[in-house]
Amino acid sequence: ISYFIIALGTERDTTSTMEAAQTTLADSLLDDLDDLSDVEEHPAEEGEQQEGSGDQPTAGTADSAEGSGVVSVGTGGAYEQSGALVGGTDTGTLRPKRKRLLDVDASLMAHMATIRAEAAAKGDVDSKPASASSSSTTQKEDDERHYHLIVASNKHLSRLRDELVRAHQDLCAAYHPKFPELSDLLNDTLQYRAAALAIGNEMDLTLVNDELNEVLTSNQILTVTVAGSTTAGRKLTDAEMDAVRDAAEYIESVREAQGELTSFVEGRMEGLAPSVCALVGPTTAARLVALAGGLAELSRIPSCNLQVVGQVKQSAAARGGMSAAHGRPHSGVLMECDLVAKCPNYLQKKALKTVAAKLALAARCDYVNVESGRARTADAGKKFRAEIEAKIEKWEEPDKAQTVKALPNHDNQQE
Repeated sequence: ISYFIIALGTERDTTSTMEAAQTTLADSLLDDLDDLSDVEEHPAEEGEQQEGSGDQPTAGTADSAEGSGVVSVGTGGAYEQSGALVGGTDTGTLRPKRKRLLDVDASLMAHMATIRAEAAAKGDVDSKPASASSSSTTQKEDDERHYHLIVASNKHLSRLRDELVRAHQDLCAAYHPKFPELSDLLNDTLQYRAAALAIGNEMDLTLVNDELNEVLTSNQILTVTVAGSTTAGRKLTDAEMDAVRDAAEYIESVREAQGELTSFVEGRMEGLAPSVCALVGPTTAARLVALAGGLAELSRIPSCNLQVVGQVKQSAAARGGMSAAHGRPHSGVLMECDLVAKCPNYLQKKALKTVAAKLALAARCDYVNVESGRARTADAGKKFRAEIEAKIEKWEEPDKAQTVKALPNHDNQQE
């Protein structure tokens, strides 16, 4: 009996303790709610005091508080997008202005002006008859100046490739409110730019199929049209469309600068690296030197790595037919050389290895001639090219037929 009395008392104490704890928890929760209500009342009182004092917001303040999601285009061409709610719609996040390379880089602009002057001077020299008064010292100084210009052009080309990636990101950010899925469907910069300009502010993509046919494949048009019919985007304002056009024009400006520098390097490559040009051609030589960062850097690359310089890696978009870049495994710019391209498919890999090995030697020959001040000749490149052509011709020869030999006469041998 005493045991049951003790257990009953213990149970009553436990029940009373739990009730007290629940009561304390409920009281603390009510206190917290009272504190929150007090905090919310103070801003309202401050707002009433401001209204009573006669301080009215200006029209500009009201417009900025209301938020319009306008993309402002600055003097430097960079843009920023304010992230505000317009009628319950999110217009994006705040994007700071970016200093773009073509707008702020004075050294690049000065270099572009220099190569334009060089091109004009070269045209004037070509139109005039050659003068016998030109000395070897002047020719050496011209070669030295051209060499430094080519090296600087390669450095600027490397920076322009990075700038093109950033410009593509700016265009994707500007067009994201209209078609956020397009950046995932089109990875190529030029295709994305052309598609964004073709679509514009049109919500029904079937109305712009003719414009898209000029820049995209049938598979891409089908995928983009389906995605556009279910997109979560909205129509852009006039200022936002101006920002999209500005970003697209900037991409075109970067491409034009790249083309101008590449043309200059191609025109001077035969004077800088004659052996490399004689082996693979001036266009491929200019691309290789630009990708490597200079003739000195190209001469340090081993032949096994020269095969993959400028390689375009395959992506899921390329395998699905959604990209214009179709890269081949373990092959780069050198695969486009005429020595390799004219070979049959089953010999291209073998020819690529042979050309890369001779290219490494030709680049070192040219670099040694430049550094030592010796005459730059294409003898080494012509010799290597003749050897490769002879090898390829030998590879393409059909296999010799087996010679039919008469079996020995065993009867005569036994006799």
